[in-house]
Amino acid sequence: MPAKYQRIRVRIVRMGLDTTHVSVPSYADGQILVPVQTFDLMSATGMTRAQLTGADLPATANVTATTDTDLHLHDWQTPAPSDGPLG
Repeated sequence: MPAKYQRIRVRIVRMGLDTTHVSVPSYADGQILVPVQTFDLMSATGMTRAQLTGADLPATANVTATTDTDLHLHDWQTPAPSDGPLG
């Protein structure tokens, strides 16, 4: 099945020096934490670790993924105050 990318909402669950773990509600009901590089996340959003902890962020993901590595989370953005749920 070809990848299908769309904007989704993810929640930052655990911030580490090198790796951050995010919950993706649209993948496995958010029960599987997906690792992403902390530096990449901070660079993309311009947010500090303290600001990112517990944050809900928009990102682009492969919504047809069957494994966490196939999600290919990217295109992180800082949420606007008026952002509603994305998925």
